Amino acid sequence: MTKKDELFKEAKTYLNSQQLGLVEDVATVLERLKKFDHINDYSFLVASAAKAYEGYLKDFFLKIKIITDEEYSGDRFRVGKTLNPSLRYKKFSIFQKLTKIHEKGEELAEVLWDAWKFGRNEIFHYFPKNLKRLTREEAEERIDMILKAIIKSGKFLEQNDFSS
Repeated sequence: MTKKDELFKEAKTYLNSQQLGLVEDVATVLERLKKFDHINDYSFLVASAAKAYEGYLKDFFLKIKIITDEEYSGDRFRVGKTLNPSLRYKKFSIFQKLTKIHEKGEELAEVLWDAWKFGRNEIFHYFPKNLKRLTREEAEERIDMILKAIIKSGKFLEQNDFSS
């Protein structure tokens, strides 16, 4: 089993069935692309992992009680906006809430934000002077970053009791 296979396997233990399907799609596409490797921009490889990550983060934030059921179920809550450490309104900041709930919260918030920023924002927003085309290797690095963030936060959840 390769290092990448191990990363996928471990991350899958923290995902729900819908998120799992998205991540399995990524693994399937990566495997099939080994035979054909002539694409201009591999950003599309990151899309399903980023979507699974967004769903996973909403689940994670709900489990550690830093978002409400209404925020979780509603269509107004934005992961990236609230996870951004530069958020103007600190009372809505997931980054700040993570920092306050645990001594390792800030470290975890940094990991989650970096995976969000580099695994989603930089790739899926269009900037005319910085199109951000990814090589296959760069796309795989972004996917790895997302999977590692899922694993780290999953372990954080396992090691701490947020049931009260």
